[in-house]
Amino acid sequence: MSSYHITGIISALLSILASAGLATQVRLLWKRHRERPEGESISEGLSLNRFVTSFIVFLALFTYGGGLNPFNHYLVWPRVIGSLLVLLILWMIFRDRQCRGSAWAFIGCLSAFLVSVLVVVLGRPIETPNPVVLPALVVIVSLLYLQGGIIQMQMIRRLRKAGGLSCGMHLLFVLKDISLVTFAVAMGARDGWPILFTCAIGLTVNVGTLWCFGWVRRQDFSDPAAKDAVAG
Repeated sequence: MSSYHITGIISALLSILASAGLATQVRLLWKRHRERPEGESISEGLSLNRFVTSFIVFLALFTYGGGLNPFNHYLVWPRVIGSLLVLLILWMIFRDRQCRGSAWAFIGCLSAFLVSVLVVVLGRPIETPNPVVLPALVVIVSLLYLQGGIIQMQMIRRLRKAGGLSCGMHLLFVLKDISLVTFAVAMGARDGWPILFTCAIGLTVNVGTLWCFGWVRRQDFSDPAAKDAVAG
């Protein structure tokens, strides 16, 4: 078996593990829903921008892998699982906040997912994918993901607590990004560099967010007011 398939299988497995991190986020939101006091928000601390841009990255990698010839199963199927889980999180945020922004975020992402599936299914096979458009798409959405991650970190710093945000999800995302680095290298420079760029952005966002979790915990020891915030 070639190094391409070996690293591809490892990458797919760890990407599914990252989807387990999203499932952890779903479980945390559901737990907060069951246990919350009257009037308390279960999605406090979750940046809508952060999860919309996370969805866009999953969808872009799904579209990129589906547009390659041959069809890249290692990129596509784990991203389908991830996209569906992020859609579920966006639905839970909408149900909790009941605001126009969260409604449009969910409807827009769901519509984009359905359109992308139709493009991949009906547009194949793409014998000669545009060498500029697909990589440019990945780069653009990676930069969107970066700004979403920055907004999420700013929210944690402003609230001085993580609220309903899952630390475990970010830990698993880091493992996924590290595994994708090896896969991108095995794909070769021509096809793999957009994935490598995405990994660099993902590691920056998720390691930075984990640092914010640690910052919140450190506040617990240095500031009585922060201790109350963390407990909340």
